[in-house]
Amino acid sequence: NRLERATMCQADIPLHQSSSFSHIGWNVRLSVYGTASFSDILDSWFEEEKNFLYLSGQCRENATCQHYTQLIWATSSQVGCASHLCPRDEDLWEIFVCAYYPGGNWELNGQLVMPYRSGLYCSLCTSSMSGCYKLWEHVSGLCEIPKNPCRMSCGQNGHLNVSLCKCNCEPGFTGRFCQVRCSGRCVHGHFKEEECSCVCDVGFGGADCAGICVLSLLVFLDT
Repeated sequence: NRLERATMCQADIPLHQSSSFSHIGWNVRLSVYGTASFSDILDSWFEEEKNFLYLSGQCRENATCQHYTQLIWATSSQVGCASHLCPRDEDLWEIFVCAYYPGGNWELNGQLVMPYRSGLYCSLCTSSMSGCYKLWEHVSGLCEIPKNPCRMSCGQNGHLNVSLCKCNCEPGFTGRFCQVRCSGRCVHGHFKEEECSCVCDVGFGGADCAGICVLSLLVFLDT
């Protein structure tokens, strides 16, 4: 339990350890209460990127980068964090703990296993994580397990047809994402995709498709 780890107020939790979850990685920071937020702590771990030498897989000399490598470890797919206040002597401290599963920072023959493979973003996403945040609303280029295979939203004015990846707009709205509001309506038809002009159903006409068209047929008979 992440909170239980935090309540122990121990900043020396191993970077990874065996457990019933097989392998969990930890990032821990102990700070004087009120001097840092969780966001500040995460930023400080990300800033360790400058200390990581990818080509050698090592940290710079006399520098720390293990928090960063755990953060970006390619196979870590689940994360949970917690914080807890820790009275120590006359001071009040706060411990920040994040657990990662499966854990990272593996070493082989004394060398850190590469946390990720260099290459085009999302190029090695597996079939179960076929999505890519870079291609949707995010810019991080991480693999995802898509809950929305179309990776699009119709907002509050439409409903997504998942099989066609197309928005069915509410009356009075049009546009690819139903983002265009129209003042009129199409009585017997629908709006064009990106503008408020009507495309009438067969047999109807007029600006709002309210008029009925009378079709006259002239039949010529050979005598």
